[in-house]
Amino acid sequence: MRGKGAPHGDASALSSLIGQEAPNIELAQLDGEAFKLSDHFGKRVIVLDFWATWCGPCIQAMPEVMSAVASFKDQPVTLVAVNQQDSTSKVKKFLGAKGWDDLLVVMDTDKKAGEAYQVTGIPTTVIIGKNGEVHMVHTGYHVGLETDLKEDITAALNAQ
Repeated sequence: MRGKGAPHGDASALSSLIGQEAPNIELAQLDGEAFKLSDHFGKRVIVLDFWATWCGPCIQAMPEVMSAVASFKDQPVTLVAVNQQDSTSKVKKFLGAKGWDDLLVVMDTDKKAGEAYQVTGIPTTVIIGKNGEVHMVHTGYHVGLETDLKEDITAALNAQ
């Protein structure tokens, strides 16, 4: 695993979260069902991807984030796309146009979850270990993001 001064992405801006207990978030999913992050602690590695429909780098990064997580389909890894400030109808239309209808999206309309995770720019991808601690943070999009995420997810799965 790369350290807090990761050569890819900008982990340094959010490095104070790495190794800390992940802030619990409770947000509505697109279907209105409640999502509570802490329900997954102790069970799964969670990949939170903070994004918006209007964010070009987010749209560029999302296929790589989804592919990285999909490569762990037989393991306890879940992707949660945390939308920043779009309307539910806009997100549903956007996902349909992209063919991403099966993506688990929660709505952070007031950016409280973003604040809890110190999100200062999107996309921001946060990997949370099964122990409920923040394992790694990536801010922005860069070539090789999928490979970096796979390495960090593997390390999070292997951590105690």
